[in-house]
Amino acid sequence: MICKRILCTPHVYIRHSDTFGADMVYYALRVDSGDDYVFVRASIPVAQIDSYLYQVLPSLIILLLAIMLICLFFVRRVANRVIKPFRSVADNLRQLSDGEYSPRPLAGSYEEIDKITKGINDIALILQNSFNALHDEKDKLSYILNNIGDGLFIIDENANIALMNGTALDIFDVTPNIINRKLTYLTNSNVLINSVEDCVTQAKSSLFELVLNGKIYLVTIKRLMDTGLTMVVLSDVTESRESAKRKEEFFSNASHELKTPLTAIKGFNELTVINNKDDSINKYIDGISRESNRMMSLIDDMLKLSELENAKTISPIPISLAKIVNEVREAITFAITEKGVTFESAGDAITAAEPKHIYELVKNLVENAVRYNDNGGKITVTIENNKNAVCLTVSDNGIGISPAEQTRIFERFYRVEKSRSVKNGGTGLGLSIVKHICSLYGWKLSLKSKLGVGTEVKINFNHT
Repeated sequence: MICKRILCTPHVYIRHSDTFGADMVYYALRVDSGDDYVFVRASIPVAQIDSYLYQVLPSLIILLLAIMLICLFFVRRVANRVIKPFRSVADNLRQLSDGEYSPRPLAGSYEEIDKITKGINDIALILQNSFNALHDEKDKLSYILNNIGDGLFIIDENANIALMNGTALDIFDVTPNIINRKLTYLTNSNVLINSVEDCVTQAKSSLFELVLNGKIYLVTIKRLMDTGLTMVVLSDVTESRESAKRKEEFFSNASHELKTPLTAIKGFNELTVINNKDDSINKYIDGISRESNRMMSLIDDMLKLSELENAKTISPIPISLAKIVNEVREAITFAITEKGVTFESAGDAITAAEPKHIYELVKNLVENAVRYNDNGGKITVTIENNKNAVCLTVSDNGIGISPAEQTRIFERFYRVEKSRSVKNGGTGLGLSIVKHICSLYGWKLSLKSKLGVGTEVKINFNHT
């Protein structure tokens, strides 16, 4: 006899019944009755159970499917209630990325989820406000950049063009698609390209003039600190340069034209002195001679200044500064003696320059020191030769210069005391000539002065 334990219960068995000739399921249960017990046993054919199961199985499957559909419905409903606020957040963020964000109330769900979505929405609103502010600032900056008269473009750390304003696009005759390209796409000027590369790699600033398409531009190249960006500004100076050139030409031509009749006047006046028999007109003759000499000095200074402005090349040679100072001292001995000033000089050094230029520089400085000094004053010329530079200093203990005038004394025809300058024969061009000589050689010119104490002018030469 074969029997099987099912359902892990020791009282349920399946075995073949010889009586019924079929497999039967037997169930035996022990029942206690006082001090004794009995076994209750029941049986049913397995085939009958199988038949019952086959009858109820479709109903069970249908019921199971119904339960699954009902569960799916409730799960979806709950899920939608949870997900819907996040979908609203996603839509808001998508609008934010497109720059068209407009905050909308989020659908309510669970309190914890509402807090999260509200926080996200608040952050998105703050970001949108920041984007709007940045956009406004960008519009303002673009408007300013595109309406300034100077051309401006920015080079990034990879030497690519990062930004160009409208004026720069017009100057180089290019379109906005030049952005993110190399500078060589913009110009073939080696001077501009090399200067920009030096600034990008070495933070080396530059200032020079450049001719582009028949116009003259003052180019300023500068590193923008802490950004890695290089700014290039092109200012159109064509008109001012042409105006300056016309002024220089007029200056030079007028000087030459005035010198001829003045020379004749001086000659006629000298003949008058020789042939004059009337002492009563001597004061007029002296006046003509004095004014003619002053005009000739003025014209000579104008011609010297014009020559310096038009100088393209120089031919410097080694020169002893002490020798030049002695030559100047001998040339203006009369003025020094007449004013009663003490002249002292010390030191010597060699510098490279054209002799006439260094002579004019020292002569004008010393003459100014005499002219604007008090009677019995003192002038000191000091020459220093140290390791880094050669310096020439001309100092006096004269009337001094006020702070307001110190920035203007190197201008043409500017005089600190006009009455004193006219009386002493000053032309107002001496310090302007000094400034142009220093600019021509790249020397550093500095001035210190105090009213009633005196003035000190120092020239730092390139060391040779």
